[in-house]
Amino acid sequence: MPRFSKSDFAGIAKRLQDRRRALIAEIREQMDDSDDEHAESLRAQFDDLDPHDDRAVGDWVRDVAISQTERDTRELDEIEAALKRIDEGTYGECTDCGEDIVRARLEATPAAARCIPCQERFEAREGGVRTAL
Repeated sequence: MPRFSKSDFAGIAKRLQDRRRALIAEIREQMDDSDDEHAESLRAQFDDLDPHDDRAVGDWVRDVAISQTERDTRELDEIEAALKRIDEGTYGECTDCGEDIVRARLEATPAAARCIPCQERFEAREGGVRTAL
């Protein structure tokens, strides 16, 4: 495991918990927002959409909101898993191969569960980039 001090772990855990709180607030806000508010702001921003096709705009807004909520929820799950790995003492170990994850990677992406080679294989298998690495 990369060498972390207790204060390093405390700092990483705080960053993860702060992001967790922010994501929960964002998800709650997304759930509380009505489509009408989103549609109004999008109408002003996207002049290229047909202004007479309210259904298309509404569908697009719902699709964007659903995608954003799914992405935020996935990131929240990844943060919860990282906090669990800290508690279990396995934080910094690749969940696929067991090798150390480079410290710089963990500092950049505290919820990272895989080393770079394993993450690349995962993305190739899954067919694209995921939010947390």
